[in-house]
Amino acid sequence: MDVFGYDVILILQILIVVVSSYLVGKVAARLLARLFDKTPFPENIEQTIVRASKNIVYVIGILVIITLVGFDVTSVIVGLGALSIAIGFAMKDIIQNLVSGILVQLDKPFEKGDMIEVQGFVGRVMQMRVRTTVLKTEKGELVHIPNSIFATKPVVNKNLVKTPSESK
Repeated sequence: MDVFGYDVILILQILIVVVSSYLVGKVAARLLARLFDKTPFPENIEQTIVRASKNIVYVIGILVIITLVGFDVTSVIVGLGALSIAIGFAMKDIIQNLVSGILVQLDKPFEKGDMIEVQGFVGRVMQMRVRTTVLKTEKGELVHIPNSIFATKPVVNKNLVKTPSESK
């Protein structure tokens, strides 16, 4: 059905996709935000995941609109898949450190202020970041250790080491 040269049904379909994508994105963001209220994840990771999920819904909506208009999006989807694989390989170490950082936060093998030894470095934990943990050595040097090290290498928490009199 054309009105003034425009397909009214197509315009209504596009409008429905835009509104539903917006609503689904908002609902997904709120559900994830509520879920994250009950987890110990760092705030910046939570916000990034919420934003990314909302944006993924919006991109899907845009692809649906492009399909409605009559373009074939198969090659676009294949291209996005290939791009995501390339980005995944390029960011492998960063992603590994992020996941390890979350696991360190959940597992808590040490806390801020603890004296630890890892990979030959001995120091006091100054900061526990998402990708790295910062140690201050006895010489006053700051050492940034990737969190993936804590998932794969032994860590000695000197604060938890018992003296010979304590073990009797």
